[in-house]
Amino acid sequence: MVPRCDGAAIDGEDVEMPEDGSRQGRVTLKDVAERSGVSLATASKVMNGRADVRDSTREEVAAAARTLGYQPKRRETDRRRSVMIHFDTLTSPYALQVLEGAEQSARRADVDLLVVSVDERGPGYQGPTRAMMADLSARGVEGLIAVTSPVGPQHARWSRDLKLPLIAIDPVTIGPDTKGIVAISATNWEGGNSAVQHLLDLGHRRIGIIGGPEESVPARQRVQGYHSALAQAGVPVDPALIEHGSFGYEDGQRSAETLLDLPEPPTAIFAVADTLGVGVLRAARRRGVSIPEDLSVVSFDDTMIASWTHPQLTAVRQPLFSMGQVAVERLLALSSDPGLFAHPFKLETQVIERESTARAAES
Repeated sequence: MVPRCDGAAIDGEDVEMPEDGSRQGRVTLKDVAERSGVSLATASKVMNGRADVRDSTREEVAAAARTLGYQPKRRETDRRRSVMIHFDTLTSPYALQVLEGAEQSARRADVDLLVVSVDERGPGYQGPTRAMMADLSARGVEGLIAVTSPVGPQHARWSRDLKLPLIAIDPVTIGPDTKGIVAISATNWEGGNSAVQHLLDLGHRRIGIIGGPEESVPARQRVQGYHSALAQAGVPVDPALIEHGSFGYEDGQRSAETLLDLPEPPTAIFAVADTLGVGVLRAARRRGVSIPEDLSVVSFDDTMIASWTHPQLTAVRQPLFSMGQVAVERLLALSSDPGLFAHPFKLETQVIERESTARAAES
């Protein structure tokens, strides 16, 4: 998960103790092992990032290293700064565009970008663990970027205690008392509002929405934008036109089928993610509904798949590449100056018109 720290060899190589008065002389890996009550071999495994160590042991060794001020020596060629970016999945176009931006910023700053994915996020997923954050802190990693993860007060507390800056890109949930965590997102409310306004300008009044997970903060904000646009236009909201699910393609298809099977189906659908929008296109094809002649579709994200579909999707573009760039830049700034004010960043969205929207048919 993180580069090996070659200086933390099992021979107990020693380092200079910081001048904090807590201890005289030099601190060795053996000191860390004794302090944490583990063998020298186990301490070496922890400092070298081996996976065959329990989380509780990893935390104890990391805590001992911090307390004693242990910093493994490295060869001059190994003196590399690094940051970690943590995804719930790397299989989505969304994740790949964020990663591309982060990688460019890391390369420009001449730091290593460490990438980890949890692959399958279960229903009880709570985001990065304290053990993982403690491990990164002990290794001198500059900070952590968590993408579409839950963020709560415990993460803020761990970040402060471990002196590990934490950036959250599009957190799916964000709890109270998360001071110190920088949240980076697009203008989700404005994007949802402009998507629906685009459809209203085309004469649509019966507009459905596929809103994604109800617990997701970005999805909720896009749905709120939908409600506001209709209210501003004096169009009553029909609860039958509102569907929720996950962000998956299949959920988009199922939700669209439900909407299209209504006695009075929508003439337009706003899907709060590109993957959902692709599902809408498939559902329409299966029912012989022509896009955009019979049904207009707007999605959100504007990843590469929005222009790969037939017809190409009109989409709200959120600057995913820039979000990855800003995250790395801000993380490095916070690492260099922890006193910087950790305010949130919101990057602008815009509607990109393509082939999936047209004027509403005359009734």
